[in-house]
Amino acid sequence: MEAHVRSAEPAREAHVVDLESERLERSQLETLSTAELIRHALAETRLLVRAEVMHAKKELREELKAARTAGILLGAGAVLALTSLAVLFVALGLALPMAQALGVLVVGVVLLAIAAGLLFVGGKRVPKKPLPHTQERLKTDYQLTRETLQ
Repeated sequence: MEAHVRSAEPAREAHVVDLESERLERSQLETLSTAELIRHALAETRLLVRAEVMHAKKELREELKAARTAGILLGAGAVLALTSLAVLFVALGLALPMAQALGVLVVGVVLLAIAAGLLFVGGKRVPKKPLPHTQERLKTDYQLTRETLQ
């Protein structure tokens, strides 16, 4: 139990140190001239923009990977669907002599079912809302900036 109490104390001290450094920064900011404050604000804005661009790139890479997989599934499903339709048309053409057409018909139905499954799974994987995390962060940043400037 003592170890638990000891491990919690440095965390509290670190939190207090963070608050102290924030207070120091605020006191330093109060002594800066307007030009220095503007330079500081521009530097902070640059950091924020870089961070947002970095996060957007990461999110875009993830979405492109998901879209690529969805595209492959949709493409395979579409090709298989067209092939199975061709097989079904052949089966329909051979339907007059029933024995020959039955095998072709079964193959066509199976291929069509597989194609429908691939199209369904591929359609589910298409991104619905692009870059949702980046959009949410930008909205939050905008609101915070508006509140700060008012």
